[in-house]
Amino acid sequence: MASKLVSRAVTAAVLMAAGLGTGRAEPISVPWNKVCSVAGERELSITTQGGETVQGVCMKINVDEIAVTTKDHRVVKIARSALARIRVQRASTNGHALATLGKGMLTGLRSGFGWLFSPAAPLGIVVVPGTLAWGAVAAPFCLIGDLHYRIRGSEEIKVL
Repeated sequence: MASKLVSRAVTAAVLMAAGLGTGRAEPISVPWNKVCSVAGERELSITTQGGETVQGVCMKINVDEIAVTTKDHRVVKIARSALARIRVQRASTNGHALATLGKGMLTGLRSGFGWLFSPAAPLGIVVVPGTLAWGAVAAPFCLIGDLHYRIRGSEEIKVL
């Protein structure tokens, strides 16, 4: 009985995530000076005419170049004339909601079990089950969010 329920819940989650779709297929037409504002905090993937790809968040843009901050906190400047293609992630999340939930639960459980064997035991008695319930309720939504991030992918920005 329980396995059927879990199976149905997983199937429903996958179908919901698939139903979110990939959105539009045509590129977004944006004036050059508005590329950073359209991208916002979403990650850009910039391909140069030489075939190199730089991924990061748009930091600033001027008439001749775009500056992108990469994941390792480097600022890469790319000349406008060297650009071949700009893509932006459709989803604004980082795609790691389930991993973040796991880290948060680990922190909560460590604190709760630490309090169980101290004068703060009543607090530990409340925190441990609360953390487990939080994880059980939030995990399906985190999974859907991660699937949504993977399915949505990115869309091309056409610079005017």
